[in-house]
Amino acid sequence: MSVNDFSGRTAIVTGAAQGIGEGVVRGFAARGAGVVVADLNADGAARVAAEIAAAGGAAMAVAMDVTDSRSVDAAVRAAAERFGSVDILINTAGGFGKSVPAEDIADDEWQRIVALNLTGTFLACRAVIPRMKQRRWGRIVNVSSEAGRMPMIVTALHYASAKTAVLGLTRHLARELGPFGVTVNAVAPGTTLSPRVAALHSPERFAWLKQLTPLGRIAEVDDQVAPILFLASEGARYVTGATIDVSGGRVMM
Repeated sequence: MSVNDFSGRTAIVTGAAQGIGEGVVRGFAARGAGVVVADLNADGAARVAAEIAAAGGAAMAVAMDVTDSRSVDAAVRAAAERFGSVDILINTAGGFGKSVPAEDIADDEWQRIVALNLTGTFLACRAVIPRMKQRRWGRIVNVSSEAGRMPMIVTALHYASAKTAVLGLTRHLARELGPFGVTVNAVAPGTTLSPRVAALHSPERFAWLKQLTPLGRIAEVDDQVAPILFLASEGARYVTGATIDVSGGRVMM
């Protein structure tokens, strides 16, 4: 299997109704994978799955709340029943509403953002691990953020803390699951023009971000898709516990 061929594999993508997740699930489908479009937005997931199926792909939509273990477990069971296996998990669900000072983050807002970005990633990983260990093959790619790699003025403490923790989770799982043939890696996207991000920043803020970026532009969704597909491919079979910075050069580590 190459980076361009996922025939015979099943990929679950969380947060797949829009943005990076939608781009990733479409990328897998176009390369032969059976795909599970998982999202809290059931209508959006159904739309994406229907469009993939209309184009000749194999897709199913599942309503998944990544912060609810019962919802996550049910979605993984449904995927296995439909496709017979769960080979690849891409955790793109996450995000935050606005940047606020630390002292203005209420208890419930802290818990909500950590649950969405960190706990949700853990729950999805936990749900697929037994199946991957049994088959002695699997690929997990967690979507962190440049905010998890270094302090960013355009983000907020709760989001940055959760995305930093995702990288620790990734490294630990890579060590724990390596003996079973399962790789676990992460990508750390920079600001990417998804619908959520486009609504979050002003044109002036985007212009400022361009000036800070060595490549001189804001990332498009497709810029994030290819590195994720690579980490899920056979071409990355000897890569685990790694983080790829996809930030146009704003983060160099």
